[in-house]
Amino acid sequence: MSPPAPTEIGSGGPLSARISAQSTASLALATPDAAAPVQAAAPRTPSLLGWVRSVANALVNTIGSLAVNTIQALEALVTGPPSLPPNSTVTVRSSSIVLSNGQRIKANWYYPEGDVVPDKLIVLQHGLLALGPMYSYTAADLAASTGSIVVTPSIPSNIFAGDDHWLGGEGMAKAIADLFVGERTALTDSARAAGFATRYGVDPATAQLPEKFGLAGHSLGGQLVSAAAGYLVDNGAVENLVGVITLDGVPTGTTMVDTLAKLSAYEDATGRFIPIREIGAPSNFLNSTSNVKEALNEARPGRFNGVVLKGGVHMDSMRGGNPLIQFAAFIAAGFPKPQNQAAVTVLATTWFNEWFSGDTDNGDDLLPGSTLPITTPKGTAQGVVIGRTVSALPASRLVTVAV
Repeated sequence: MSPPAPTEIGSGGPLSARISAQSTASLALATPDAAAPVQAAAPRTPSLLGWVRSVANALVNTIGSLAVNTIQALEALVTGPPSLPPNSTVTVRSSSIVLSNGQRIKANWYYPEGDVVPDKLIVLQHGLLALGPMYSYTAADLAASTGSIVVTPSIPSNIFAGDDHWLGGEGMAKAIADLFVGERTALTDSARAAGFATRYGVDPATAQLPEKFGLAGHSLGGQLVSAAAGYLVDNGAVENLVGVITLDGVPTGTTMVDTLAKLSAYEDATGRFIPIREIGAPSNFLNSTSNVKEALNEARPGRFNGVVLKGGVHMDSMRGGNPLIQFAAFIAAGFPKPQNQAAVTVLATTWFNEWFSGDTDNGDDLLPGSTLPITTPKGTAQGVVIGRTVSALPASRLVTVAV
């Protein structure tokens, strides 16, 4: 007689037991009620392939992290502090922000002229492998034209760091959204450290930032502000968000879809619509993974979801005072037309001013695919309206656009 095959036992305890194979003689003497000896399952032998894979991944992450950190350190050295456009009336100061996870990031604060504390705040987020000071002209012009305090955080682009607290990580988007919860202590402390109270002649102990705020983000920064808008719904601070602008934004995966679903649920519950609009460039290798237009068109047909600038390039919104950085960016992404660069400011200014005043419907009558002329100090730019045509719109949604 051949020995019986081993039988697995999994219901008698935390360890699986196995009936030992017995010799023919011992089996003949065994009684039906005899307890079979058991032994622990042998530990799994580590896979050589798995070990090699883990070592390779660790090596890639180490080298990649070192490379990204080195690039960003060199960028910071070459870029220098933020500078202002010629004849600007804006004041810029720098400090840092301590996020809810304990991470400290640098931030530049732009204060518009005047003696009264502004009642509007805008966060302008840079793109991948960029820094806040690279957008100093954009931020200063936006502060001056909207009368808003503008803050540009500098967030690491290190995708190899092993966590999600980098520019494209969900953890970072949540941390940015957390800045607007409750008393906004971390954000207010950063502004005070950057001379906010002194600039407007108020008591530093009681100085408070504006309640109403907007978000704008370029490239992968568009992913961050889109995700942050969704987390603002989750944490309850969305009631003070007036709108979001993506600047040739590159949200990927389900980020934009998820946020739009949350904003839709918020609108259903409160009756308040929060716009998200895109100021984009034609398809290029830097925005090829973006699904911003598809997500907006699917979720918000019949709404004005933004424009694509004719002849636009990915860096239309990145304007700073360092000519070397600007030249390098334009070599990588194409040289922008002056009227398109100016159009970014004109459109963002118009939209934010409307949203801060409570007007979120202006432009909903524009036909998708139609051309919108945008008058700027540098000439007239042309924007192609994005969106999806619907069969009919309520009369209350038919309004005029002014840009």
